[in-house]
Amino acid sequence: MDKVYKHPRLGDIQLRQRWTTSRISLSVKPSGEVRLSFPRLISTAKALRFLEEKVEWVLQMRAKVAERAMQGADYSPEQIEAMRREAKRVLPAMVERLAQQYGFSYGRITIRATRSKWGCCTSKNNLSLSLFLMTLPTYLQEFVVLHELCHTVHHNHSAEFHALLNKVTGGREKELNRQLKGIRKNLRFRKGNKQDLERIMELVADAQNWFRGQGIDQWQDGYPTRELILSDILGKQNYIIEYNGVAVATAVISFAGEPTYAVIKGKGWLNENPYAVVHRIAVADECRRKGIAKEILYFTEELCAEQGVADIRIDTHCDNQAMRSLLKKMGYAHCGRITLTSGAFREAYQKELKK
Repeated sequence: MDKVYKHPRLGDIQLRQRWTTSRISLSVKPSGEVRLSFPRLISTAKALRFLEEKVEWVLQMRAKVAERAMQGADYSPEQIEAMRREAKRVLPAMVERLAQQYGFSYGRITIRATRSKWGCCTSKNNLSLSLFLMTLPTYLQEFVVLHELCHTVHHNHSAEFHALLNKVTGGREKELNRQLKGIRKNLRFRKGNKQDLERIMELVADAQNWFRGQGIDQWQDGYPTRELILSDILGKQNYIIEYNGVAVATAVISFAGEPTYAVIKGKGWLNENPYAVVHRIAVADECRRKGIAKEILYFTEELCAEQGVADIRIDTHCDNQAMRSLLKKMGYAHCGRITLTSGAFREAYQKELKK
C-alpha cells in the first residue's frame, strides 16, 4: 500500500507498506523525496513515530543534497553575454521551427538572464526564455520551448495542457520533465500564507542568531515581530522559498514603495522610477552560504520584468558584509544611508535593470 503523508516540517512523505519488508526504513532520494517503508504487520502510527525520531536526520540529509545541487556554476559577466548572444541566435529560430511544426502561434520573444525558471508565456502569448537554456542539451531546450508554446493554447497547468505537451513530445512529457528538474536547482518560490507563520518565525530566529554570532547589531531588538510578518503575509508580500518541499528561506518583495527611502544621505538614489524593494530575507542555518539570497534577488528581477519595473532598492546593516558583498557582486550601486523608523541607520543600494 502506497500513500502520501503530509508532515508539518518535512512536507510530503511517501509511505510504502509491504509484506516483503522486514523492518522500518527511511530513505532520502537524490531528488529530496523522503520514503518511509515498513512491514504490513506494523501500524502506520508506529512507523510515523519512527519518522518523528528521525526528523533532524532527514533535514541533515536534505541539506547535503541541497549543497550538492546548489554548487551551480557562477558565470562571469562575459560568459553570460556570450550565452545571451548564442541564445538570441538559436532560440528564436527554434521557436519558429517548432511552432510551424505543431501549429502554434505566438507573439514576441525576449531573452532574459532568468535563473529560477527556464521560460514563461504571457497572457498575450509573448514568450520569455532564459539564456541559461544554452547550458542544456538541444532536446531539453526544445522541451522547454514546446512547454511555453503549449501555454499559448492553455494558460495554466491543467490536464488539457499536460495532454497537449505530452502529445507534441511523443508521450515523453514526464520523462523529459524529470530530466529537466534533475539539472536545474530544486527551488520553488511561492507566496506565504498563515500556515507558514511558525516556520517563518523559525527562519527569523535563525537569522537573529546568525547576526548575533557575527557581532552584527541587526534584528536584535525583536524585529521583525510576528505581527509584522503576519501583515506581510496578508499583504501578499511575503514569499517562501522551498527546497524539495521544505521552506528554507523567506523574504518580502514589494512594489508599494518604502516610506523610509524618501530621505537618503549620500549620493542619492539613481533615479525616481518605480521600484521593487526587498526586505526581511531570512535563510535557514542548514542552507546558509549556498546562494539562496542570490536566488531571491534573481527572482525579484524576474518579478520586476513581469511588472514592467526596471529598478530594485534594498538596504542592509553597515556591518553585514556578506550582504553588502553580494549586492556589489550583483551590480547594485551604493546610494547612501537611510534612517529606519526606529532611528537606526541602514546602507541603501539600488540596481537598474536592463530592459
